[in-house]
Amino acid sequence: MTTAELSVDQAIAELIATLQPVEGIERVPTSAALARILAEDIASPLDLPAFDNAAMDGYALRAADLALPALQEIGTALAGHAFAGRVEAGTCVRIMTGAPLPAGADTVVMVEDTVREDGRVRIVHPPAAGANVRRRAEHLARGDVVLPSQRQLRASDLGLAAAIGCSELPVMRRLRVGLLSTGDELADPPAPLTTGAAYDANRPFLRASVERSGFTAIDLGICPDRSAEFERVLARVLADRLDAVVISGGAAQGDADIVRRAGGVRFVALNIRPGRGIAVANLTQSDHAMTLLGLPGNAVAAFVMFHLVARPVLLHLAGGIAAVPPSLPVPLAGPVHVRGGRIDYRRACFVRDSRGALTVAPLKDQGSAMLRTVVEADALIAVGPQSDYAAGEPVETIPLALLD
Repeated sequence: MTTAELSVDQAIAELIATLQPVEGIERVPTSAALARILAEDIASPLDLPAFDNAAMDGYALRAADLALPALQEIGTALAGHAFAGRVEAGTCVRIMTGAPLPAGADTVVMVEDTVREDGRVRIVHPPAAGANVRRRAEHLARGDVVLPSQRQLRASDLGLAAAIGCSELPVMRRLRVGLLSTGDELADPPAPLTTGAAYDANRPFLRASVERSGFTAIDLGICPDRSAEFERVLARVLADRLDAVVISGGAAQGDADIVRRAGGVRFVALNIRPGRGIAVANLTQSDHAMTLLGLPGNAVAAFVMFHLVARPVLLHLAGGIAAVPPSLPVPLAGPVHVRGGRIDYRRACFVRDSRGALTVAPLKDQGSAMLRTVVEADALIAVGPQSDYAAGEPVETIPLALLD
């Protein structure tokens, strides 16, 4: 690694330092807010639970009566239907999970720990005093911030928002991202392939990844390897006021790499394989700014560079938090040898060892153009900068389920 090459974290920090997130807040139905970026803190307007209630089906009673030989059952409490009376000494109420705890009761005995005979309930296995009761506000108290601003909303977030009564949520406007591929050799199916041509695989998976990230994807098609044509595309997307354009191909130093040669474009070198770096430009027209992110043309390199660097940058632009995908250490299934010197993101599968423990095994093929290896893999593993790893040695592993 040369001194000019950055780690993934360093590259993201450098890129976002000069980029301002988009402006504009809108309110959307909570049910339609998946993957959107929350624009404001959301505080709970109520206690959750709003009342003491049963955590189990069973009998509500006074802890002081747990040692009695039997209790008189005096009624039933159901979720949404509270028992109207009061639990006095020597009595109990049959109660279902979620039902309000009757007045006078402070403990719930699970039904399987009781025997019911002729309207009387005998406790076979007494619990501790106060057991099996969900206390008011033990989950959330009124005024607690339950969802912080800048959070990209997940399915469980929407459920929590609904639980505190939010029918709408304030979110940042959607980021508008153009997708462009460059190369005279590229075509889109079902067009027939000419000699030396290939179908473009990058735009389809990049579009899916952009949309899954909660952004609006605009397909800009394929640009031939002509600088004048590329400049026309950039002028068009600036006029259309896109927030970003993600380009695959043309970002290296070859004779036909039109992205790298365009005005204002710089190359940020990274200490990783596949990919080696990303082309970047901050373009402006009138009062509008647009970010250009140029990815490698090889499909696997484009996949890795998008998810490790470009997507975090887009999240920052969208008003969220630029964070690399989470990883966890997983032992290698066998020894691994790599070229060394950089961090090599290899495609790998999860396998169980003889004891049933989870390990990870790199695929045999690791070519940067072999998109099949991403399809077959379960994870990316980061190996390097050292060259050799022993079986059982833990390596940082990113499950692909977190990316696709």
